[in-house]
Amino acid sequence: MRNTMNISASFLVLLMGFSLVACGNSSPSAQPPANNTEEQTPAPGQQPEESAVIEAEGILTGWADPHTVEIRVKEEPMSFQVGEEVQKSLDDIDDEDSVQFKYVEKAIEGDTTTKQLVLTEIIKVESEEDSSSSNAGGNVTSDRPKTSELEVTVEGMTEKRPVTLVQGKGYSLYVFEPMVYDADDHELTMKIDPDYEVEIEKLPSDYNLNELKVDARKELSETGKVKQLSKKELSNGPMKDAELFMMAQNNKKTEYFIVKELDGNGFAFHIHAPVGEPSEGFLPMAYASLNSIINE
Repeated sequence: MRNTMNISASFLVLLMGFSLVACGNSSPSAQPPANNTEEQTPAPGQQPEESAVIEAEGILTGWADPHTVEIRVKEEPMSFQVGEEVQKSLDDIDDEDSVQFKYVEKAIEGDTTTKQLVLTEIIKVESEEDSSSSNAGGNVTSDRPKTSELEVTVEGMTEKRPVTLVQGKGYSLYVFEPMVYDADDHELTMKIDPDYEVEIEKLPSDYNLNELKVDARKELSETGKVKQLSKKELSNGPMKDAELFMMAQNNKKTEYFIVKELDGNGFAFHIHAPVGEPSEGFLPMAYASLNSIINE
């Protein structure tokens, strides 16, 4: 009996030993595979941030947004990011002008397939037609200085900015660099967005102010509720001498109709100001230019 108990105990100990060995030596296939390969993440500075400078030619299509311009290169549209310094170069270039430019391709963090194109330099390719006439207006016959400075207040800051003389039919005026004057259509617009526009109308000597007011109210009512500013409301503004100042607005734009006597002649101004970033500088520059008109 004692021998039987000893054998049974020995067998139990042996069985427990096998169980412990089995637990400590589980099959390799049940364990996660060892990963001896480290993730290949480029260290900072190892991957070039931008390419060498690339030169190209194309046609300026226009602005996609305040910081992106589109250029057609071999009939294919390409979008370029534009910094503040390069934006100044674009002030003298209109949509559909031929241009020569330089840019770099910048890598986008986390995206190895897409490159950001950044404009570094751009100039207009002058045509014979461009060389023979001013891009700011018609042939200037006025005796006034061809360049000057006008005072303008933008975002609470008053300063003098350079202007160029342009010629209309029977009058001349000065225009700021970000704007362009079309002598054929008598229109002053922003280069960055021609929807910011002033239509200039030289009135006949016998114009009727009341008739103009009726026509203006009808036109402006299509935009919104029409408001006529009083002399008191105009007294501290840039158009304080206006004979008539009417406006209407909605959530997309503000329209103005202004009649003013300049250099002994009446002028009517139709101003279209969409809601947008350029609107902050557009009206102050437009008012300053319009106030510079004299008869020729």
